[in-house]
Amino acid sequence: MHSKFLVKIIMIFLLFGFNGIESKVLIFDLSQKNVEISKKSNQPDFIIFGYTDSSEPLVIKIKGPEQKVILQKKTKVMGMWSWKKTGEFIYPGLFHYYTNKSSEEIDFQIKKDLFDNIKLVGEDNDNLKRDLIEKKMSIDLFLIENDSFKVINEKLPSFFKIPINLPKNSPSGNYSVSLSIMNSINNFQSPEQNVMVEKLGLSSFVFKIAHKYSFIYGILSAIIAIGLGFFAGIVFKK
Repeated sequence: MHSKFLVKIIMIFLLFGFNGIESKVLIFDLSQKNVEISKKSNQPDFIIFGYTDSSEPLVIKIKGPEQKVILQKKTKVMGMWSWKKTGEFIYPGLFHYYTNKSSEEIDFQIKKDLFDNIKLVGEDNDNLKRDLIEKKMSIDLFLIENDSFKVINEKLPSFFKIPINLPKNSPSGNYSVSLSIMNSINNFQSPEQNVMVEKLGLSSFVFKIAHKYSFIYGILSAIIAIGLGFFAGIVFKK
């Protein structure tokens, strides 16, 4: 399997060479485009194979589907307590960085990029962003892995691979993968590729129902909530 992707990358590289392109070459491919996350598997979910002739800091970005969190504040209106929307977070459900450098050489640019990709609407508060980043990093949904480019063959040091292990709590959906040069002068990026991630079991079923049949999901949620409330009322009454 590895040789198949290596041959594909070499062919693309030769095509670039024959066309006389003098700019930096960033090429990568994925071992598979559909991933099913299983709690029982210890194997990489997929592998990134790539080639570059650049000696600059490189980073692979893996971004999960966009998520939204509503920020609310408890306020008192006419003697009654209620919740008032103060803003909302919009951010990737998963954001992983894999680099070819040590932390001292590239960490600042990566952390700035991560910070910039979290949108806070309605309330500009950097502390809230930092808290969100720390929380997501603690459960591996945000991740920075330095020196993670592995040479495929010592005779061909420009060819690399990166085994990708997604956390078991990764959200289902469409992920984007990109390879870019990241430094203080420019941020050249290759075309993105996409990976569809699904989770096996009940969580995957609930996710599909919630997103494809949101109206039905809402009705079922309301019925379950009413049923639980009715049952709790009977239990406490006894």
